[in-house]
Amino acid sequence: MATPITIMKNDELLFKAANIQEAARFLADHLNTTISRCYDPIERSYVYNIPYYVNEDEFCFVTPEKIAANRRKELEETDHHNARRFWLVPSNPEEFDLTGAFSRFDTIHWRRSGNYEKGDIIFIYVSNNVQKVRYKVEVVKGLVLPNEVQYNKMFWKDEEKFKQSKTWNWSRFRLIDQVDTTELSLAHLREHGVKGNIQGPQKVTGVLRDYIMLFFNYDLTKDYYPDEVPESLEEGKRKSVTVNVYERNPFARKQCIDHYGVQCQVCDLNFENLYGEVGKDFIHVHHIVPLHDIQQGYEVKPIQDLIPVCPNCHAMLHRKENGDYLTIEQLRERILNRT
Repeated sequence: MATPITIMKNDELLFKAANIQEAARFLADHLNTTISRCYDPIERSYVYNIPYYVNEDEFCFVTPEKIAANRRKELEETDHHNARRFWLVPSNPEEFDLTGAFSRFDTIHWRRSGNYEKGDIIFIYVSNNVQKVRYKVEVVKGLVLPNEVQYNKMFWKDEEKFKQSKTWNWSRFRLIDQVDTTELSLAHLREHGVKGNIQGPQKVTGVLRDYIMLFFNYDLTKDYYPDEVPESLEEGKRKSVTVNVYERNPFARKQCIDHYGVQCQVCDLNFENLYGEVGKDFIHVHHIVPLHDIQQGYEVKPIQDLIPVCPNCHAMLHRKENGDYLTIEQLRERILNRT
């Protein structure tokens, strides 16, 4: 099957190629380089939506999603060198409070100690007294320069390291999931391929990668919706960007779903039961008191203050009737009265 590729340069259309060979020839001429050097960045870009940077220019290569998905599957099943890369990276809790940072933010800046690229998956191993893999994150930006980083001293425990950090290059990570299991302890990791101690970033493939992946099942920060969950457990704190946005916290969402499950608490809809595998684990989370009615921060209680609902019921809960929002109980009663 041909792979048509659209080449974008700095968000503007540059060229439409009928296949990857034509795209590589065009890019080689455009950059005055060899064709062989162009295939890998083109493939990684259209498969994983990873930009290719040359000096100050950003190139993106786009193909229909079905073609990209099929190629992605081929790359990962064969451990191709262009497949998404997985890393095992240590974190020292005596230097930086990673748990605290992820309790407030779903994306953080991390020292670029490896050649991380957008789309890479990183398993963070917490050292010292913990000695376990605790977090799975995705690289959302491979290179972040020091002048682009907002330094937050509150999570640093090592004053000297914090001072040094202002000269580092960084990457930006998005939290995907967190676990706490002895199965991901250093002893078990060694049984599956880790050699010695984990003292620096290392790529993981094959048996070790597959073993670690067994214990991560969720994407905590995927598919957020308005008024779901704030970034900090203290809700109601607005921050002005272009418009007012509310901070989000994936941990609160997970605690809510772990308690109630993924069935709508108004109409009882379960997406997996209705749609099959594609609906597995899909649900909105509704904040019982609308966030825009809260002007002062308070400590949100995920089980008392949040509730899983389907998108339709969620939309109805955010519509006013005679100036007031419907409660969960009122909306549920209306549905029951119509059946």
